[in-house]
Amino acid sequence: MNSLRKMEIMLDELSEDFNNHLAKSKATYYYIMNSDGDVKKLQLNVYSKGGEIECELLMLPDYSATANMTCSISLDGEVLQSREGIISISSIQLKVGYHTLEFITGAGIATARVRLTGVLSDSKEVA
Repeated sequence: MNSLRKMEIMLDELSEDFNNHLAKSKATYYYIMNSDGDVKKLQLNVYSKGGEIECELLMLPDYSATANMTCSISLDGEVLQSREGIISISSIQLKVGYHTLEFITGAGIATARVRLTGVLSDSKEVA
């Protein structure tokens, strides 16, 4: 076998390994929720390669308010879950393709941060 053919075979193997690596690689995205009156909101368009993503929500209270710290999470327009407390971590199951995630807090939140980790190839905030 000549050297050129050996290199072609090696490149094919590397390409296949690299594609498998990319298909299973986890990415992490961080967002700060925007103020909209008394509540904080965040809407994201994400592209999932399928599977489970980890969603961490960190909400810091506005100590001048007496409201409970809550956040509603919607997936593709349907309410998925509601969270309470300063920090919460849970899993969200996504099929392959584009999805819209929306986070809306109740009143009484000074600031909130969202972290998404999973097999995501794209995540952008909706303008």
